[in-house]
Amino acid sequence: MSADGADTPRPPRRVILVGRTGLDQSLRRDRSVELIRAADSIDAVGELADPIDADSPTSAVVVMAPDAEPEGPERGAFLDAVRSINPDVAVLIATTEGHPDGYDGVVDPNGTDGDFARVLDAVFAARQQPAEAWPDATPARPARSGAPSEDAGVVEVLLAGRDPTDAAMSAIRARLGRDDVGFSQGADTPRAGLTRPVRAGDAVLGHIVVHHATPEDAGDAKFSDTLAREADWLSGWLRLYEQQRQLRQAAFTDPLSGAWNRRYFDRYLDAALDQVRGARLPMTVMVFDIDNFKAYNDAYGHAAGDEILVETVRLLNSTIRPSDRVCRIGGDEFAVVFYEPSGPRSAASKPPESVYTIARRFQQQICEHRFPKLGAEAQGTLTISGGLATYPWDGTDAQSLLARADELAMRSKKQGKNALTLGPGAESVCKPKD
Repeated sequence: MSADGADTPRPPRRVILVGRTGLDQSLRRDRSVELIRAADSIDAVGELADPIDADSPTSAVVVMAPDAEPEGPERGAFLDAVRSINPDVAVLIATTEGHPDGYDGVVDPNGTDGDFARVLDAVFAARQQPAEAWPDATPARPARSGAPSEDAGVVEVLLAGRDPTDAAMSAIRARLGRDDVGFSQGADTPRAGLTRPVRAGDAVLGHIVVHHATPEDAGDAKFSDTLAREADWLSGWLRLYEQQRQLRQAAFTDPLSGAWNRRYFDRYLDAALDQVRGARLPMTVMVFDIDNFKAYNDAYGHAAGDEILVETVRLLNSTIRPSDRVCRIGGDEFAVVFYEPSGPRSAASKPPESVYTIARRFQQQICEHRFPKLGAEAQGTLTISGGLATYPWDGTDAQSLLARADELAMRSKKQGKNALTLGPGAESVCKPKD
């Protein structure tokens, strides 16, 4: 039923509830809603960027609870981040305390089942009207209804997660009608050319430089004002990129160990498999956990357990190749994607030939490493057990490959722990021949 009471179906929408909104129960009854819960704003950014599957609704809504709302400048960074990922997202807040700046609307957490739908219908319907036709009764005008055409290239680069500097400078050169304008990164003022600083508060991010400026250019007040406006415009994009980069990093990184998290692992494994299929290369996944980890937590405390996880990731990162990825996918469970996209280093070698050697070296390092918080018994008291599965022999997609590696890791446990078990495919391409 629509907001006016007519029996018309609502369009499907992804609704991400952040924190304790009080809306869970009523939204579960709405079949048009794909309901997702996020613990905080960082999780919300990750969920928005990573739909469940290709059938997920493209229309997205983020609802913030007051207890999860970012404070101060972080609120602006969060709103910029979600709108850079999806410019059409509706961002609401569940509160009875008024309408904070930056949100598209307010929903009463104590309202009826239909109140939320009516607010959404009003927000999305209002976006179809000309700006001057916005009625006062609508919750709020969206903070971003679309980028100007001159910004389109910069927006596309940002949405891809790339540095927007080159795209922004191309737009600036086009507006100024001259090709001798560049960007010098860093706080130091370039010695040549007419320059204007690009600032973020008190910090200088760099300078716009007109390399072949004439004395007339330098004395032209209008041209000077134009350069200053362009520097401010560029500053906005660079600050937004840095905020987005930090939010993306936080959304895909385990805050304790510094490893990539499960969300990143799922996305990366799918993308890497797509590439190795086209290049006809093998790829190996290792799943492992720390033997008897709960016992260490109980014996030495959670601080010691945390140190073990951090040191495990540090040791593994020092062992693997630059193209490999270390991910924490559970409490003490890790996955490593051994992926060498450039292919063999020599005509006679296979890309994953050193994988077993790397895994064994890491296993040995864990056994020999001293963990200070474990006391005098630290030497040799830690072991890992894992399984290695290789595409395409042990699995042809992410789900089957991970399931096979996990099955092999369990087999290692049953063998008495401190073991690495290889699938037939991993055995044939990973383990050096005698």
